[in-house]
Amino acid sequence: MMLIMTHRTSLTLLAAFLTLSACGSTTSKTAVVCDQQFWNGTVAACLPKGWKVLSQEQLQVLGVPEETMAAFQFETPHAGQLDTVAVTREPLSQNLDTAEYSQSNILAVSALPEYTLIDKITVYIDAKETALHIFSARPSPDQPIRRYYQLSAAVESTGYTFTGSFPLSIKESEAAEVQFILKNISFKDPVKATTATK
Repeated sequence: MMLIMTHRTSLTLLAAFLTLSACGSTTSKTAVVCDQQFWNGTVAACLPKGWKVLSQEQLQVLGVPEETMAAFQFETPHAGQLDTVAVTREPLSQNLDTAEYSQSNILAVSALPEYTLIDKITVYIDAKETALHIFSARPSPDQPIRRYYQLSAAVESTGYTFTGSFPLSIKESEAAEVQFILKNISFKDPVKATTATK
């Protein structure tokens, strides 16, 4: 029960941060490729063109939950908002592997008001199975129903969750970009990984 309350609270707190408003819109039909490699010593991500890493100072100014360790944001507004993927971490009180932690997060958010499963895609992070969980829910009574893309993983005694929040209806190009980011998450230094494969 504690795990469920933690994730529901985190999602509600993240909702305000993830729905940063802006004006204008853009479209893109180009294939999604890695433009910028992110590595903070723990998490590696490959960001498509047009995405940026928010600094810790920017995160503090935005008032994100303290468990947020990183965030990636699209530089151009989509449907009046800046698309954002936030990375949170939490200490685990019990030993869970990545698949177990992913399933516990899916169960936790399925208790959100007006939760609807959109899709669940099997993906692998560093050869460990997890799920890209795509769903819609109302994060709090005063906020609209939103579409979420969420991926979770457990590394040693820490759980990591990657969450993107979007309007309920989004363009295929936007969905492709957030899925590309989430499907390319790793906990290995990308420079060392590249060197090892040469």
